[in-house]
Amino acid sequence: MLAFSSIISLIIILILTILFIFSQISEIIFNSIIIGFSIPAINFALGFLLIKYSINKSEKTFLMTLWGGLLFRLFFGLLLVLISLIFLEINTYGFIFSILFFYVFYLLIEIFYLNLGRKSHFGDQ
Repeated sequence: MLAFSSIISLIIILILTILFIFSQISEIIFNSIIIGFSIPAINFALGFLLIKYSINKSEKTFLMTLWGGLLFRLFFGLLLVLISLIFLEINTYGFIFSILFFYVFYLLIEIFYLNLGRKSHFGDQ
């Protein structure tokens, strides 16, 4: 799953970079999409590390890490979005659309990884 998400992310960034190099998208839109990609990517990396840490722990530790991490990542992501919107010169629509797209993409990868990891750890319940 992690390899799949990395390959898809690299392909999307490569396509965006090629479009930017050939002047098909402006610098502001390119920067907006890259920043919009970075925030969910950081969120995903933190979530993945928390899941990796707690997957072999007790049920209580796993759930506390999962929900506590989710709450922390939600507020951290919101803070980064607000800082980006207030202080950076970005295209708001490209930024919000890319955050939405990459957040859903990484969330699906995280759910699949979590589902497969817990099934293999606790059996097929």
